[in-house]
Amino acid sequence: MELSVPVMIYAYWAFAFLVGFIFFKKDILSFNREFDTRRIALLVASLIIVALNAWVYSHSTTDGGRKLDMLTVLVFTFANGIAETFMFYAVFQIGIALAGRFTQNSWALFITGIIFFMVYSGLIHGLFWINILPTHVVQTSPYKPFFMPVQMLIACSWALNFFWYRDIRIVVILHSMIDLTMALNVKFSLFQ
Repeated sequence: MELSVPVMIYAYWAFAFLVGFIFFKKDILSFNREFDTRRIALLVASLIIVALNAWVYSHSTTDGGRKLDMLTVLVFTFANGIAETFMFYAVFQIGIALAGRFTQNSWALFITGIIFFMVYSGLIHGLFWINILPTHVVQTSPYKPFFMPVQMLIACSWALNFFWYRDIRIVVILHSMIDLTMALNVKFSLFQ
């Protein structure tokens, strides 16, 4: 029995929500209120990176003539923003925990966490999302070569938010902004 695309997406989200609420309840329900200069700079840089991503993404993808489904845009933006942030945070923390068995060097912990984060991100996008979403990448776009470097900047800024501040909430908002850009440009439906 083959699952429909929406069912596969809902199952992924359900698993991610379960992971988030079981393992990161404390991080979800608490909020680090420290907004020092470093955190403000990181937030500003993160917003600039999200804007840069929106520019690159909207100029290197196509909607293939599909109509915009606003309910999908709304549901996907927030549900995927929350669910995938939980998964990214989980694999980031797994990387830190594994590295922590051998060292307490903060750079080694961070680098291991971000490597786990990037590997997971590559796998989930390369093996799941690219096969589920309709064709949307314009291979001949002059902006396409900038896509992966921008993704690396996104991963680094999110990982720093996790590592320095255990801030899931800000990353959920940033991820939702990325998902909004994607949903508006790819124009797919979860409900057809």
